[in-house]
Amino acid sequence: MLLKLQEQIQYYAETISTVTGLDVDVVDTNLIRIAGTGRCAKGIGKSIISAGNLLKTTLKGSKPLFIVNPRENEICKGCQTKADCHELLSICAPISDGKTTFGAIDLICFSQEARERVLSQRAIYLNFLSLLAISIAARVNERQEFEDISDLLDIMSQVVNTNDKGTLIYDAKGKIVYHNERAKEILHKTLPSQFENFSITPTGCTFSDLNEYTVEQEGRQQLIVGNYAKPHSTTSRFSEIFVFDTIQSVISHAPQGGSAPSFDSSLDNIIGQSPLLLRLKEQITATGNTRSSVLITGESGTGKELVARAIHTIGDRANAPFIAINCGAIPETLLESELFGYVGGAFTGALSKGQIGKFELAEGGVLFLDEIGSMPLYLQVKLLRVLQERTITRLGASRPVSVDIRVIAACNDNLQDLMAQNMFRSDLYYRLNVIPLHTPPLRQRPGDLDLLVDHFITKYCTLFGKQWFSLPATIVQKLRDYDWPGNIRELENTIEYLVNMVSEQGVINEATLHTGFLQNENFHSKPNPDPDPQQPILPLSTLEKQAILRALAYYGDSTKGKKQAAKALGVSLATLYRKIEK
Repeated sequence: MLLKLQEQIQYYAETISTVTGLDVDVVDTNLIRIAGTGRCAKGIGKSIISAGNLLKTTLKGSKPLFIVNPRENEICKGCQTKADCHELLSICAPISDGKTTFGAIDLICFSQEARERVLSQRAIYLNFLSLLAISIAARVNERQEFEDISDLLDIMSQVVNTNDKGTLIYDAKGKIVYHNERAKEILHKTLPSQFENFSITPTGCTFSDLNEYTVEQEGRQQLIVGNYAKPHSTTSRFSEIFVFDTIQSVISHAPQGGSAPSFDSSLDNIIGQSPLLLRLKEQITATGNTRSSVLITGESGTGKELVARAIHTIGDRANAPFIAINCGAIPETLLESELFGYVGGAFTGALSKGQIGKFELAEGGVLFLDEIGSMPLYLQVKLLRVLQERTITRLGASRPVSVDIRVIAACNDNLQDLMAQNMFRSDLYYRLNVIPLHTPPLRQRPGDLDLLVDHFITKYCTLFGKQWFSLPATIVQKLRDYDWPGNIRELENTIEYLVNMVSEQGVINEATLHTGFLQNENFHSKPNPDPDPQQPILPLSTLEKQAILRALAYYGDSTKGKKQAAKALGVSLATLYRKIEK
């Protein structure tokens, strides 16, 4: 064990020799010379067993030996190198901790002057050498403990590194003595140098039974979730173990909580070869590897979310979360907390432990804001600030949190109309519309109809365990003649209906199809070329109200129905709401 401290012991030996004028010789229990000065400097790393009678005796005892007349002492009898020995005095002490002897250290006089000086201060030299031997033994024990800990941690690291969680181990003084590779991976942005001079502070929020913490070092910060644990040990060498992970990783591993879509979100899943669609695919490919905001416009059912997911999948954030939220499907009173999160007790009805918002859940990835036109004005202001500053503040909190996200928004409303009505901020529109994309309606890409029909037949035949079949020519013609106001979503629902209706023989009895199957509806009634002059003339406001009531009766009074009604009537959703309230 002394050999592992050879450089340090040699330094001690040279320092002692310089100060005292004595030569120093240090050996281990096998009489291998570990360190030496002067005449003892030769043979370091080699055995001196043939010249080591005094050292052999010292190693067997527990107390230092003071030899005044070497060669004449009983210990020196039988020494093989006695004839060549020129030592005039020797003080030799075992290097021992009281239980284990690790070696011996010898102070040697080769001059009469040095001999007389040591003899005059015998007690001092004996005490000094004893303390020095004890100090070296302590160093050996420290090194042994360090190696034991290192061996333990090496084994532990092999176990811990098979886990996908970050792990920090603290000693009794609160210093981190171990971290695994996952810990370095998670905290590389916050702690680019070492695990020192940083803080881990609880925020008071929890997520999936894990506590949330803020990690800070030199102005950098990030949020993590984890738990501290006290190690069960008979010693007090280690104080705490901290196992942690990113919020996004916890989400992705939670049952049904992952942000990854349950369907193929690649570019190949956008079915079609029409010029409009090929151009859209080229635009998607060009915009994948950037953090610039995207605004996707298009009618309902044209696949805006599919485009957003394709941008995420082919981009450099593909391995990070994709978080989607429909701004029109969540009440205004809840939308802010859903987006920004909140601390416990931030408002009436808030969870006591708080909640993490969608912005933070999308950290490092993409946040998809569908129906962005439905976002209230006061939230538009906050969204604009997020896009400008890349920070958010939870409701009830005072401390901003940095977020690294890419925002993709979608809307089937006419945002220009909403801006003209002061219902959508123009500065937010320009911030979102950095990369504008448009999903074409199905009626503008009739050449893609057959590809889509085959795709959905295959999908639902597989899902329902039915044999693939071909549609009758009459139904195919109806599909081509229909104007598809619900676009691809309506087409998919239609094919699912037909797959359900097909017999075991692969035949569809058209007589059994529901009334009104694939019949175009048009609420913009064409004027009668020969109006009846006897019919009363109704005010425009009454005719307008009747048209609205007819549209709502057909599409339904839900949010989705109102959006479809507004489209059919040729007005924006905001205009429809205003007219309904009159």
